[in-house]
Amino acid sequence: MENSSANCLKFSGKPSYFDCHRKFLPTSHRYRRDKKSFINGRVVRDPPPPRRTCEQIFNWVRRIPTAVQEPHKDPYGYCDTHKWTKKSIFQELPYWKDLLIHHNLDVMHIEKNVFDNIFNRVIDFKDKTK
Repeated sequence: MENSSANCLKFSGKPSYFDCHRKFLPTSHRYRRDKKSFINGRVVRDPPPPRRTCEQIFNWVRRIPTAVQEPHKDPYGYCDTHKWTKKSIFQELPYWKDLLIHHNLDVMHIEKNVFDNIFNRVIDFKDKTK
């Protein structure tokens, strides 16, 4: 978060996380030493960032506004100290900081959607194709 190696693109100002993955590789991995194939043109010696607890992330994100007050304007500190434009309204829930998994996939609904898509494709429903 504070020491993210993401870059802001020159003309659009959007954050780019390309070339940030190499620090998660083992220290002896050949991609860490590869200068030619990556945009920064450097050897990566940095260790991966420390794992944060849910409480630490919750306290850090609490400072970011839920919505930007002025349209087409980034929140204070964007691309300098953080890359977030807003926080989720779910973080307003009192039990949010205690959840171990914040984004969970519902298997039942995924199975239903996959079945519906395959079934509708096989039966050739005109109204129900994706």
